[in-house]
Amino acid sequence: MKQDQDIQRFFDELKAKDQQLDIPEFQGLPKPKVNMTPLWLTIGIAASLFLFAPLIWPEEEQIEVPRDVLIITLEENENHQQQFTIQQTTYMDVWESPTSALLTEY
Repeated sequence: MKQDQDIQRFFDELKAKDQQLDIPEFQGLPKPKVNMTPLWLTIGIAASLFLFAPLIWPEEEQIEVPRDVLIITLEENENHQQQFTIQQTTYMDVWESPTSALLTEY
């Protein structure tokens, strides 16, 4: 019981000390500083980037597709002799997979 009274007295003293503390009022957060970069400087940087952009980022090269198409085929005649046939055309109307022969021959 004596310990309970000592603890109670200890906390009462702390409460009395807390009530005597001087707590200042909250002033609020400090205001952020305004960006003071001159407008002419911002415009100058943007204009410089615009003028020198072709030097910094070159255009992609455009690859021209050949207009003529060469079709090279390997054919086997009746005597089991192989010969190459070369055709030149402007378009390729039929494309056959190089592995399609594997389906029919083996």
